[in-house]
Amino acid sequence: MATLAGPVRTRLSTERRFFTSMAAVIAVATFVGFAPSYYLVSVFGGRPLSTLLHVHGVVFTAWIVLYVAQTALVSAGRPDIHRLLGPVGLVLVIVMVPLGIAAAIISKQLLAAHHLPSQGPPLVFPLGAVVTFAMLVGAAMALRKRAAWHKRLMLLGTLAILTTPLARITRFAHLGLTPAIGGMVLTDVLLAALVAYDVKTQGRLHPATVWGGGFFLATQALRLLLNASPAWQAFAHGLTG
Repeated sequence: MATLAGPVRTRLSTERRFFTSMAAVIAVATFVGFAPSYYLVSVFGGRPLSTLLHVHGVVFTAWIVLYVAQTALVSAGRPDIHRLLGPVGLVLVIVMVPLGIAAAIISKQLLAAHHLPSQGPPLVFPLGAVVTFAMLVGAAMALRKRAAWHKRLMLLGTLAILTTPLARITRFAHLGLTPAIGGMVLTDVLLAALVAYDVKTQGRLHPATVWGGGFFLATQALRLLLNASPAWQAFAHGLTG
């Protein structure tokens, strides 16, 4: 029994370090990506934000804070508090999905109404990110009693909405990619980190990484295909004017 305790503790320690580190990376990337336009908008001299975008920023930030807190609670051995905060996450998801869709559409409508050039990636990319987030996080919540599945799907779902701040980092860091592509490529780097973690610790990919990661990549490919489709372009133009 004692001989098994050491490897189990080591595995748990490695697992906690990995998911805590990923949560920290997500938080830092979110802050850096949105600092010029939201968190430090007064410092950077950005445009004042509408009420809708303020609410959007508060709610989506709340998700990132909750994700970091929930990961830290599990790492600290407090799954009891983690479970108590679960309903808060469910409420946030229910609010975030329609809010994210509305913010993406209305922001582009306002730019068109004021005859300003469109900013950010084409509409299909933020919409696809929100839908991917909802599907993966919904699956994670449904599988909350299967910890290994739950934590991987939660990570992948949160990476889906990280695409937007990473797209902004791509733009102002001059990474040589369009923001839409850059945001997806950078999230794929974090997905690759999950793949590497699975291989290193288990010698294989966990099924949640296979199915969740496969879905994650498939939605990215679908966004690229839709964005190149004249039918989608006409539909998006109809939504945004």
